[in-house]
Amino acid sequence: MYSDDRLRELCGAPAESAGGLEVLHFWLEHLHPDDRERVLDHRDRMHDGRLERLSIEYRYRHPARGEIWFHHLAGAAERDGHRRALRTYGVLQDVTEQKRTEAALQDLSRRLIRAQEQERALLARELHDDLSQRLAVLAIDAGRAELAASGGQAEQPLRGLREGLVTLSADVHSLAYQLHPSILEELGLAEALRTECDRRRRQGPIDIVVSVDPLPADVGAETALCLFRVAQEALTNVLRHSGARSATVSLRPLDEGLLLAVRDDGAGFDPKGPRAGRSLGLASMRERIHLVKGTLDVESAPGEGTAIVAWVPSSSGN
Repeated sequence: MYSDDRLRELCGAPAESAGGLEVLHFWLEHLHPDDRERVLDHRDRMHDGRLERLSIEYRYRHPARGEIWFHHLAGAAERDGHRRALRTYGVLQDVTEQKRTEAALQDLSRRLIRAQEQERALLARELHDDLSQRLAVLAIDAGRAELAASGGQAEQPLRGLREGLVTLSADVHSLAYQLHPSILEELGLAEALRTECDRRRRQGPIDIVVSVDPLPADVGAETALCLFRVAQEALTNVLRHSGARSATVSLRPLDEGLLLAVRDDGAGFDPKGPRAGRSLGLASMRERIHLVKGTLDVESAPGEGTAIVAWVPSSSGN
């Protein structure tokens, strides 16, 4: 084995470990315990030919600097007839500062989303507890005036005023719910999804089928809010862009997490093509999912409908 001075410096290996496999053994001993199995698995797969090249990021316990991050690139320079590596090469890059910057940006995004949700909750309470109540009082007053003017010329305009106030009050109530679904906190994610789908059915000529399997008891508040917002945004895209006649929303436990899928039979689109309105919504979904360490997949093609599939660990945000 050959290793240069820079590699030994990056790993924090002592000068006396310059020869033979001593640097390799030193590197192995200082891999972070939580990443060790993953790193060695990738290395074994590259050595036996299952993986052509290795490119992986992992944590390393430097003897002087503490926990740092490496980006590790490696490959086989020569293989035998069974694809096993005979000679390999590798390069380590210190990406600690990049990882710290990414973590700081993630923390900022998380705090911004939480602040946004707090503002939404405050505005929703103002709409529900103040404006909605005042509109209700005005509707009652208009109804009384309508009764007093029964048979007169003012009856019809007053009826129109009362009906307009009732409609406006319902719209304000719907907006307050959209901003902050209190049912999510009171009755949980499953009931909140069913209620949201009922609300969307009333907004447009589309059939929405909801399927929710029994959920674990440890669903975190941040996880529940994340999946609800993703479903909300996905349904908004269905109603605004897809031209679909039907859609399905399903939620079920999977691999110590929750799998949400929103599918429609609409026009579909090319996920790689330009589509500004939908792309903005997808970016918002991806950011929320990323912050709870989940995954988001978009499956679509022109004329074949769209599926938004999100998975998040069930206990995030407890």
